[in-house]
Amino acid sequence: MNINQRPDPYYLLNQIEKEESKAMRGKLKIFFGYAAGVGKTYAMLREAQEVKELGKDIIIGYIEPHARAETMSLTKGFEAIRTKIVNYRGVNIREFDIDKALGRKPEIILVDELAHTNVKGQRNRKRWQDIEELLEAGIDVYTTLNVQHIESLNDVVANITRICVRETIPDKVFDEADKVEIIDIEPDELLKRFSDGKIYKKEQVKRAFHNFFTKNNLYALREIALRRTADRVNNEVESARLSKREITVMPTSDKIMACIGPSPSSQRIIRTAARMAEVYHSKWVALYVENTKSSKLTKEDKERLNFHFNLAEQLGGEVVTIYGDNIVDQIIQYAEFRNITKIIIGKNHKKTSKVFHFYAKDIVDKLMDSNAYIDVYAIPNSTYQKKRKSSLSNIKVSSSLRDFIKMAAIILITTVLGKIFDYIGFAEADVIMIFILGVIIVYVTTKGYFMGIISSIIAMLIFNYLFTEPRYSFQFYDKSYLATFPIMLIVSLVVGTLTNKIQAEAQNSIANEKRTQTLYRVSAKLLRASGDCDVISVGIKYISRLVNRTIVGYLSNGGKLSTPFIYNPEKGIKNDNLVGKDENASAYWTFLNGKESGSGTDTFYRAQGYYVPIKVQGKVLGVIGVSCAEGFLKPEQKFIVETVTSQIAIALDREILSKQQETSKVEIERERLRSNLLRSISHDLRSPLAGIKGAVSTMLENGEFISEDTKQNLLEGMYDDTEWLIRLVENLLSMTKFDEGKMEIKKDIELVEEVVSEAVQRSSKYAKEHKIKVNVPEDVIMVPMDGSLIEQVIINLIDNAVKFSPKESTIEIKAYEKSDDVIFEVSDNGVGISEDILPYIFDRFFTNGSKISDSRRGVGLGLAICKSIVEAHGGKIRAINKKGGGAIFSFNVPKGKRDK
Repeated sequence: MNINQRPDPYYLLNQIEKEESKAMRGKLKIFFGYAAGVGKTYAMLREAQEVKELGKDIIIGYIEPHARAETMSLTKGFEAIRTKIVNYRGVNIREFDIDKALGRKPEIILVDELAHTNVKGQRNRKRWQDIEELLEAGIDVYTTLNVQHIESLNDVVANITRICVRETIPDKVFDEADKVEIIDIEPDELLKRFSDGKIYKKEQVKRAFHNFFTKNNLYALREIALRRTADRVNNEVESARLSKREITVMPTSDKIMACIGPSPSSQRIIRTAARMAEVYHSKWVALYVENTKSSKLTKEDKERLNFHFNLAEQLGGEVVTIYGDNIVDQIIQYAEFRNITKIIIGKNHKKTSKVFHFYAKDIVDKLMDSNAYIDVYAIPNSTYQKKRKSSLSNIKVSSSLRDFIKMAAIILITTVLGKIFDYIGFAEADVIMIFILGVIIVYVTTKGYFMGIISSIIAMLIFNYLFTEPRYSFQFYDKSYLATFPIMLIVSLVVGTLTNKIQAEAQNSIANEKRTQTLYRVSAKLLRASGDCDVISVGIKYISRLVNRTIVGYLSNGGKLSTPFIYNPEKGIKNDNLVGKDENASAYWTFLNGKESGSGTDTFYRAQGYYVPIKVQGKVLGVIGVSCAEGFLKPEQKFIVETVTSQIAIALDREILSKQQETSKVEIERERLRSNLLRSISHDLRSPLAGIKGAVSTMLENGEFISEDTKQNLLEGMYDDTEWLIRLVENLLSMTKFDEGKMEIKKDIELVEEVVSEAVQRSSKYAKEHKIKVNVPEDVIMVPMDGSLIEQVIINLIDNAVKFSPKESTIEIKAYEKSDDVIFEVSDNGVGISEDILPYIFDRFFTNGSKISDSRRGVGLGLAICKSIVEAHGGKIRAINKKGGGAIFSFNVPKGKRDK
């Protein structure tokens, strides 16, 4: 097989990933037409009838009421979801009920009018967002759409029909649909349907003929719809060809960049870029160059710029903001960095005089002159109106009384200094430099350019009035002043303007540096944070400081959201605008869908907060909400929120991995303990079991010939071995309960003397070769404890003393009060404990390796269980060596309140 005919493995892997991601998602089929009346709803219902006959669970979610009886007759026999009646401004409006549809969850649902705008107060602003929720729930959807409702074609259709359609859908909704079926008829046939009154009532037909439904309009719309469908089909064919490696794929492709700004013409630039990207099947970038003048944009300009960013994102573009005052250089540098081949930019209609045309080139001309390999497309500004405006009206006057006082004081001081210099005999050039210095100081100490310009003019006039002949007059005799005065004014203006510009750039640099340092501190703090709560607390605190808004954070807690973490930058001021039913609904929707919602979006747009998911590797770990009570977030603020949120996601993911590692360590430790336990038991059970088996076998085979004394000894040996096995099993069960956290400590007021007496009595059977001495005070000692567990501790300690002390030796048990504790001691006269092993004797499965008298050694659980029981009571257990030989084991039980 030729290697060039093999399918592209990377392409196939991408296709497999896409198919897996869509496996649980519903399928969207769009019945597409070029105008109302072509038969979209009719075709949708006809196909629904055929699907229903195949046994599919298909229902009607919403069908737009039609005057066409043939169409409405096809709805018979279908289950239909009851529409929601919404009262809006005194009018009852029927709306699709998405919650009922999600609750019913059929296989397929019919929802007419994809581009419909919902009535205010609904969860989603647009119906296509309702359908998106249905698809995410795994429900297939049939819907209808006309070509004029596609966002990137909106202005094209408006130019053709002279009617701007406000209800649009993002292009990606159309492009990502699983199936698109075009419903097409001849325009003449469509016009005949209009004439027959099959589409609109007869009184509406005449008005429709003169507006939208003209023959020329219909032909143009039909061509656009067919071309749009052909582009989609071409993409599918191209994808199929690539998968079979039938053509050679070039390593490079056209990349498009749209240069946008706050100008209204940017909307047209964005739509043009989206259409061009669709034609070239390429991605595109919307670039905004922020400079020192951006901080002086009006509120209207900022809102318009934010709208342009959102529009570009809706049309599938990547929004990028860069910083620099030389716009042309920034555009070219970024275009080279991203390998851009086509630049789309708006044309400036402002005309410059022929004299200054060489120096005041339009930005389009500068882009053309700056490169020889990037295509530049200039889009005319359709909103431009040729109106002559006074140049002064374009100057932003950002002056204030304080700035005016500063300017007057500086000019006064400069004038006094000038008079002093003149009196001393300095030259005029020195006096001029004093005034230029004063103008520069005015630029530095005041805001904007207005005061600097005024101070330049005033400085020139004062110099003329006080320092040129004739003095105290605006006249002058020397002709050289005809050059001196303009040069003085120009130098003052240029130097002052440059100073103001440098100052603004310095302020921007300081702000950017501060932002960068804060983001660095966020990263450092999040790295040091321990626990999910600490991570989310640190994250929302720094987001609040960066955007100066109230922030709320939620964590994922078993498929639900935790209680909110709220941080307000203004301490002492209570802000509850992020707490409420609407806010919780928006945050929960973001958590479930992994998408942004709330203020500034089309989902839960009436909410007071803007909500983004804390998302990493497809998992939503929580939600961050930003208060928008002061207005929508600016693009740079959104960037900050998204940046810090991504860092929070990484920190939370690190905490999850840490917990998983800890769990793995615990599991490994448990497995190790199980292995040790099995090894110990398999070794230590052999002796007692072999003894029991040997004794039973001897009695069965030679019972008639064995004396009664021998039988008695064999039975006693069997009994001792059985007792040892019972104690071992009890210890194993106790340790298992402690490991699994199932050991319950039930404290009751117990008499110490009775607990000790019971333990001694139970131990007497296997300690009969030792003397047990009990030393308990005559005074009654009562202490809250679990009597049966403390008995087990004393029994295990007695058993340990029996093993490691000689026969006929004394084992002493003491109990006494000391401060707020009751102390229990078990001492023996054995060999004691080696200093090497003393720190480890309470560890699990630890044994000293020595054989005891009956050749049976312990598995190392008795003392470990004692430690667990004592610590569960809030006490501590210790072991020390006696001076005269032997060991003392002591533990305390605190005097406290009994459990309720």
